[in-house]
Amino acid sequence: MFKEGVHEGVNEGTKEQAKEGAKEVIYIAGKDPCVETGGHTSFLRSTARAAIRLGFTPHIFCVAPQSGVIETDFGVIHKTATPLRSTRQTTLPFHAPMIVAEAERFLAGKEGPHLIHSLSTWGYAGVTISRKLSRRGRRSATVVNVYSTMEHEAAAKLHGLDAAHGKFQRLQHWAEYAWFKLIAGYERRAYLESDLVLVNYESVRRLLVEKYGDGLNIRKSAYAPESSFLGSPLISAPKAQFVTESSLQPPDHLAALAPRDGPLIVSVSRHDPRKGVDVLLRALAELRKTGARFRACVLSGGPLLAAHRRLAAQLELGETTALTDWVSDPIPYLQFADIFVLPSLEEGSGSVSLLEAMQAGVAVVASNVDGIPEDVTDGDSALLVPPGDVIALSRALKRSLTDADLRRRLRRRARETFVEKFSEDALTNDLRNLYAELSFEVENG
Repeated sequence: MFKEGVHEGVNEGTKEQAKEGAKEVIYIAGKDPCVETGGHTSFLRSTARAAIRLGFTPHIFCVAPQSGVIETDFGVIHKTATPLRSTRQTTLPFHAPMIVAEAERFLAGKEGPHLIHSLSTWGYAGVTISRKLSRRGRRSATVVNVYSTMEHEAAAKLHGLDAAHGKFQRLQHWAEYAWFKLIAGYERRAYLESDLVLVNYESVRRLLVEKYGDGLNIRKSAYAPESSFLGSPLISAPKAQFVTESSLQPPDHLAALAPRDGPLIVSVSRHDPRKGVDVLLRALAELRKTGARFRACVLSGGPLLAAHRRLAAQLELGETTALTDWVSDPIPYLQFADIFVLPSLEEGSGSVSLLEAMQAGVAVVASNVDGIPEDVTDGDSALLVPPGDVIALSRALKRSLTDADLRRRLRRRARETFVEKFSEDALTNDLRNLYAELSFEVENG
């Protein structure tokens, strides 16, 4: 399924050439994986680490404040300087040509065939590179991973806004929604022109079929967070073991919370309207009215952080609750957590922070939306609640806080489910098979 013209195949001689020469894989990330946070970056780094295990050298193309080539333990990063501050999907029409040009320079003189693996709408850059190579008589195969669609995500942000977020945020997100509608052709080409479209969730497959019909060559692939590859001894240990380590000290944000001996609720979620952080804060206020003892810490930053801090003050959550801004690593917080909560209104697919909490062996309370119920089962490995339902979320949290046996069972089953479904071996094996389908076979890994 190499590209020559449009979707023409190759003969056996070319397949043998691919097997012998395809030791590099081009990843089109858009965002700089050295500094960016979130699910997009975590997924890229995990996939690149899996490719390394298969014997490939990942070359990752992105935009950044300064140009340069940096070698990391998950691949070679090719950065192209941009004058813009943002590298989000909204900047795709401006940044895609820059990434395409840099990738073309890198591939100049390399005969190929070339394997080009893009993430999300940055697949537009990937298929553009492939098309340009084809005009020069050079073969390539394109893969794109999809987590959601631009319209689905933007609509969820609009739905998640309320009075606490202010009129400016509503205006800004309406403008973003309109812009995504305007540039929808970039996303369409990214997915329709790729040889393989990879999804990690059936929820994403349904979104794509609803939006683009049955014309996409969709494959489902396993997923593992980067922490699976890194093998941290603390996060890999049973929770009962690492919380009793005398050398472990809680982060400052946790040490300042009261009551000091109250069970700890942790959430790791970007502050944007689709993540439901305001729903969580209102649920915590309801929980406090019942007299339940708890501490809560909401990690990460985002455009609504200031609004959510104001809301927390209005709800008089006081010293029970901290909103931290961005943190470099959520693991030190998860190690002390009794409950992990994910209040999302929309995910499109699933949540990296949910998987990290499962790996750490934390009892999970989460929204029953998109790919989340594909990762955990209500009443077994998590408590699931309707998205946006403040009262249901508050009740689930109270049930977890007051029932120690339930909490222990949820914790154990979350950890077991993670080991069963989200290992680095599962992702590596699926990637091997998918690349082989495009005639990029490997003998190791």
